[in-house]
Amino acid sequence: MNKHTFSLLRLFIPVIAMLAFLLAAASSLFWITRSIDLEASNRQKDVAQHAISQLSSSIAHNQESSTFWDDAVIKMTEPDNEEWIDENLGSWMHTFFGMDKLFVLNGSDQPIYAFDNAKISPREAYFEYAQIIDPFVKSMRSAIASGETPAENSGLQSIGVTDYSFINSRPALISIKPIISDSGEIDLASEQTYLHVAIQFLDGTFAKKLSHDYALPGLRVVSSAQRLPGDIAISVQSKSGGNTIEFEWSAYRPGIQLVKSIAPFIIVSAVMLLLGSLLVSWFSYRRKVDQIENECRVRYLSTHDSLTALPNRYAFDEAVEALCDEIRQQPASKQTAIMFLDLDRFKQINDVFGHQSGDQVLVEITRRLQTLLPAEAMLFRLGGNGFTILLRGCSDDEVNHLSNQIISSVAAPIDLREGQVFTGISIGVSFAPLHGTDHHDLVRKADVALFHAKAAGRGHCSVFGDYMDEALQHQSRIEAGLRFAIVDKAQFSIHYQPKFTCGGTHLNSVEALIRWKHPEYGPISPKIFIPIAESNGLIGELGLWVLETACCDALHWQLDHVAINVSPLQLTDSLFALKVKAILGRTGFPASKLELELTETSIGGKSDVLLSNLVDLAAVGVTFAIDDFGTGSSSFERLKDVKFNRIKIDQGFIREITKSRNDTEIVRAMIALAHANGLQSTAEGVETEEQLSLLCSLGCDELQGYLLGKPKSREKIDHILLNNSGVDPHIRTRMIASA
Repeated sequence: MNKHTFSLLRLFIPVIAMLAFLLAAASSLFWITRSIDLEASNRQKDVAQHAISQLSSSIAHNQESSTFWDDAVIKMTEPDNEEWIDENLGSWMHTFFGMDKLFVLNGSDQPIYAFDNAKISPREAYFEYAQIIDPFVKSMRSAIASGETPAENSGLQSIGVTDYSFINSRPALISIKPIISDSGEIDLASEQTYLHVAIQFLDGTFAKKLSHDYALPGLRVVSSAQRLPGDIAISVQSKSGGNTIEFEWSAYRPGIQLVKSIAPFIIVSAVMLLLGSLLVSWFSYRRKVDQIENECRVRYLSTHDSLTALPNRYAFDEAVEALCDEIRQQPASKQTAIMFLDLDRFKQINDVFGHQSGDQVLVEITRRLQTLLPAEAMLFRLGGNGFTILLRGCSDDEVNHLSNQIISSVAAPIDLREGQVFTGISIGVSFAPLHGTDHHDLVRKADVALFHAKAAGRGHCSVFGDYMDEALQHQSRIEAGLRFAIVDKAQFSIHYQPKFTCGGTHLNSVEALIRWKHPEYGPISPKIFIPIAESNGLIGELGLWVLETACCDALHWQLDHVAINVSPLQLTDSLFALKVKAILGRTGFPASKLELELTETSIGGKSDVLLSNLVDLAAVGVTFAIDDFGTGSSSFERLKDVKFNRIKIDQGFIREITKSRNDTEIVRAMIALAHANGLQSTAEGVETEEQLSLLCSLGCDELQGYLLGKPKSREKIDHILLNNSGVDPHIRTRMIASA
């Protein structure tokens, strides 16, 4: 071997060694790349499988928000209920939960409502899909008839049937829920139970949302023949095994991307190879961090409310279950309060200002609650306008003090772009282990206590007591009785409370007040049945009956005006003004003698519908009074958009007017401001001669109260008017009291 040959050999040995080294490095890099890509693919499959499997329980949970409800069971049997069904079981679920097709079937499995193609459709639209849905319906009926209950730890409150299928060649999830009682007091046989059918397509919008939310690029539904090489796919199968749905998306391959980015550096030099190795480690680390963050995000979204960022109902149920387990294992555990909070009059805010403003209110209420809660308290949002608090190691006094703080804080005005709005909050409390150690029982008792707080007039806190179950049943009977009474109105009557001009000698006007005499319970206060009528959508019909009856009764009375109270919900009816004008036309009652009384809170927002109603009625001569003036937040400046004629000073200011200089000056200022703005003033709750004399000296225009006369029937008002001409005021008072 000569020198040239040896030198040439030495030249190639390092080259061969380098080539061998590079080959070994490339082999190692290939193995690493393949492992990273395989891990990424498996992670994406796990995320996609989890997200799709969650849809089945999610759609069932969403249905239960309206199907597991006493009101829904009752509404199913009422005539002309399509609007209610659409608002609660149709369009609303399409808008908020993304369900594509919705149907309601009666006990004979015949459709009574259909929502198809993003709108209410003829109920016959159901039959286009009946052949596919019928097997699920039969399975549902069988489950109801056999008394099947929800699977343990499913988180569901009622049984249901959920499975995958194909509808018009589109993959879909079909979920059927029975419309049943949440209180358990309405017991229905299978053939009497209405069914709610929801269909959500898995392609189109759902696939795009899944692709966006879980970083699965190009996610789509495909058949086996349409699969693209290199893409990732998973499949879900129906419970019967008859339908298989495949999802495919573009694979994210961080390993290959990594090789492309560092390959030039490996070829250039060994230093760049080292740098490439460092980059591999760095990118691998970043990929692992991204995966962990993505998993944390998925877990966070499943347990938190997207609007307020509070833990949601799922997280609440888990927390209460853990609490109960802890108490059962350690019976000496400290007392824990389970507090249910529900905003009062929140639906009115949504109706008047819109759901966007309602969301702003919820965010502000969340902020206020978080400010008040101690560090050990846990705050949850259950959805809608409901919140819950878990307060560990607390005393009764601490819970009472916190509840009072919450009620006071929530009652403060909330500033929106449209103006200030007001809401309140009611609180129901159960204690563990005092009221039990069962999760569902503790939650039920807190909910019953909340119902009791609302029934007591809202803005209250109630702690559960055994008597509340009976009170709840009584309340349900009152609600059922009210629905029956409204049908023919025979149980209702109108009484009229007299009003006098200050220092006058004859009756000036009357205020119409509705009375209800229940056949079993006797007279029921309007403070009880009016809120029930408002919450159940009955106030419109009842209010118009009061208006028409009063117009007929007062047609020939020689009075300045007849006052009628108007519910805030009536003012949000776009046809309210037309209905009032129609009643005036039928009865012949002069519009100029009709005075509608509105509370300050009902006009605080001045929605377009409300203002339109008031302007239309004012145009025909109807006048308006602001009832309970001084208890809200309206100023004369805020009320300038509508011509009001009168303020009614709340009796809370009149009660101590002869004893409290502060109340005297407040009333004096109200009367002066009213006159300065061209308004009349009426004082409510006048009960003594001293109050009457002082109010007259302050310039009050009109007086109303038990001193001058309690509410009376139409016949007694007729008698008073026939004998009221030219009578001394003191004789007049005694005459009215004795009439």
